Amino acid sequence: MTTRDSIENLLIEGQHIVQQAEEQLEQSNRSGFMMNEDYWNAQLELEKLSQSIDRVMKSANAQQKEQLHRFQLAVQNRLNDMILDQVDVTRYH
Repeated sequence: MTTRDSIENLLIEGQHIVQQAEEQLEQSNRSGFMMNEDYWNAQLELEKLSQSIDRVMKSANAQQKEQLHRFQLAVQNRLNDMILDQVDVTRYH
């Protein structure tokens, strides 16, 4: 079983990663979809976070799994936003 502290730490660190990704996504949108290294790093961090959530879910109890699942959905939504912006950029360049 996963400890409550490890899940709490994952959620806190994860929120920071999601916030950074949101900032990069917003900055990219304001600059006409100019994606820099910070944007790609934020996207990579979201991918790593998603994998970490998957690993932790395997040993979590039912309540923890529900909490992690909701967070996983939020991470995936942000990651999808970033990927779709990349598709838009390549389509219109």
